[in-house]
Amino acid sequence: MLSFTKVFQRARWFVCCLSLAMTAWVSAAADRIDTPSLLSSRASEGLLLDIAKAGDRLVVVGDYGRVLVSDDQGADWTQIQTPVSVLLTSVYFSDARHGWAAGHDGVVIHTADGGDSWIRQLDGRQLNQLQLDTYQALVDAGGDSKTADLSLEDLELFLDDAMVAVEEGPTQPILDIYFINNQKGFVLGAYGLLLKTEDGGSSWVVLSHHVPNPDRFHLNALLVDKKVVNQQVAGQQTLIIAAEAGLLFRSDDQGESWVALDSPYEGSFFGLSSYQDQVLALGLRGHLFASQDHGDSWQQVALTRSASISGAATYNDEIMLVGQGGLVLHGRSLAQLKAFDVQDRRAWSSVVRVKDGWVLVGEKGIKRITDKVLEASYE
Repeated sequence: MLSFTKVFQRARWFVCCLSLAMTAWVSAAADRIDTPSLLSSRASEGLLLDIAKAGDRLVVVGDYGRVLVSDDQGADWTQIQTPVSVLLTSVYFSDARHGWAAGHDGVVIHTADGGDSWIRQLDGRQLNQLQLDTYQALVDAGGDSKTADLSLEDLELFLDDAMVAVEEGPTQPILDIYFINNQKGFVLGAYGLLLKTEDGGSSWVVLSHHVPNPDRFHLNALLVDKKVVNQQVAGQQTLIIAAEAGLLFRSDDQGESWVALDSPYEGSFFGLSSYQDQVLALGLRGHLFASQDHGDSWQQVALTRSASISGAATYNDEIMLVGQGGLVLHGRSLAQLKAFDVQDRRAWSSVVRVKDGWVLVGEKGIKRITDKVLEASYE
């Protein structure tokens, strides 16, 4: 049996090693924030997590701060240097020129020229200080008038977490970014993070405590319900968030307040999409749910594959779903989705429609699937 002295020595050694590891981790995060991405001839073959349209241009983001653009429908790609080396998880363009990408270590970068150049707007150090300042001010004020149901004790817990985050360093991941227009947008991510900007990302407001998410589950995706937007009712845009543990949230006031929706299952949701006046929630192990009433009720869509779904894109009446294990489903209705065999098991994270087909991105880079190849596979 180990003596108390030896147990103490081993415990102290473990704590020392853990401290050194945390110091190295925080230092690495700071380095990634301050180090521009490296240009590589193989950038299009690495881990890429999201793809967006900037007018006729395609923009892809991924590991090591990589951004790639294509002006020929995804046939050829050019890497653009960015000011960071973090894993970029999400990219969104509000028009052909104005775009944002976000990722690990609390990073948000912005372009105003269609992706030709990028500046850093936010990083994990600024994010940690913003959360600390926000919750310190709310606790000092005795509460938040916009969240009357949230107790001072709950706000103190947010403050405690913010203090710990400042000590640990800039490590909080942002998992999704969405802009309603060139000025108004949101970022969301790990541990219930939700921020809002009204000035194109120059400044941010913390809204994490506005979401009824006491266990601080990760917020994975945000979507504006296009059916509501098309009604053009000022101030009535419906926002929906998909999260871990089957959580779904909705806001009808530009993200200032949120309600939890009744969820159709307990597994995590990884994405949201719009299709034929429906909102789709993409989940684990082939779980796909559709709502026609802004999330009040959900109907499960039966699929022939059980892989987790990561992304979706639509074009007129067509839809393509992509996910883990090489999952690619395509069809002209949710009831008639067919599996496309991509000849490998690589995971796909996102997809967009182009003029002659679809462009997918994932763990091993970029793949184009033309309409001709797609239709031939069904014959």
